[in-house]
Amino acid sequence: MDKKESKIKQGDIFMIPLFLPSCQMDEYTLDYSKYPFHSNDMYAFGRLIEIQAGNVDLIEVFSYTGQIPQSPECIIRSGRMFAPEHIGHPFSRKGRWKVIFSDPHYDMWRDSDYENISFLSPVGHMWKGKETIHITKKKRIELEEAGIPMWIMHSRIDLEVRIRSVLESQGIQMNYEQIVSERQSEYPKPRETDKKLKEMITPFCWMAEQGRYTLSLDAGLLNGECFARNNMLGNGYDWEKVAAAFIEKQEIDAVKKCSFNCEADTFSMTSSSKKVLKEFAVSFHEFVMDTGAFEQFLSQLL
Repeated sequence: MDKKESKIKQGDIFMIPLFLPSCQMDEYTLDYSKYPFHSNDMYAFGRLIEIQAGNVDLIEVFSYTGQIPQSPECIIRSGRMFAPEHIGHPFSRKGRWKVIFSDPHYDMWRDSDYENISFLSPVGHMWKGKETIHITKKKRIELEEAGIPMWIMHSRIDLEVRIRSVLESQGIQMNYEQIVSERQSEYPKPRETDKKLKEMITPFCWMAEQGRYTLSLDAGLLNGECFARNNMLGNGYDWEKVAAAFIEKQEIDAVKKCSFNCEADTFSMTSSSKKVLKEFAVSFHEFVMDTGAFEQFLSQLL
C-alpha cells in the first residue's frame, strides 16, 4: 500500500467505508482521523479523476468491493460500478474517505476515458470531456433516457448510500443497520461547538449549521412583567421590535448582515456572519438581563 500523501492528486485511489452512520449533519464535522478502520470490513473504492472549480471533484467508483487489497490492480480491472459523479469537499485530513494508492503516471484521458464522460444540464447544454455542447430540450430528454446523468454535486454520504443500494440489489448482504448499531460507541461524536457562548447567553439559544447562525429565545422566558407594564404582549414580534431598536441605538453592525424570523412564541435572528451575530448576542443578552435598563428602554419605544 502506497504511503498517503498530504494532498490528494488526480489518479489517487481511495477507500469508501460502507459501515459508517449516514448522518448528513455530521458528515463534515466529525473527525475520523483516529477512527480504527477495520481492514476486514466491506469497502468500496473510487478514483479521483479531476479536481474542478469550487472544491468539487470528479470521481469514479469501481465495482470491486471488499477488504482493502495489497495493490490497486484488482480494483481498476473491475470496471466502474456506475457513471462518474461530482462530489463536494470529499477529502480532508479528518475525513471518512482515505487515499490508499497513488499513480504518478495516471492520465485521465487514457485511464478514465475522460472524453466520453458526459453530464446534462437543465439549462440546455451537455458537458462532455471539457466541452460544453448546446442541445435542445428534446435532445436532453433523449440523452437522459439513454442514461446520461444530470450534473449534480453529491455528498460522500449520498454516494455511500447509493453504493450500498447497488450492492443490495445484487443480493449482497450488508447487515448495515446491525453493524452501525453494534459499533455506535466506536464512532466519533459531534464536537460541542460554541459551548462557552451558549452558556454565556442562556436562556437565549445559539445554533450553528453549515455557515448559518441562529439566535433564538422562547418569548415568555424573560421580562414578561416589563412588557406587561408597558402594554406589550412580550411575544416574538415585540422582541423583534426591541432587538431592532437596540441595534439602531447601539449602532451595531447587524442591520444588513442579520435577518429576523420571529413568530408569536419565538424570537429568532439569523446571519451568515458568526462574528456579527455573536457580538450582538453577547451585548443584547447583557442588556436584557438588566431589567431596569430593559424596562426603561421599552418605555421609550412607545
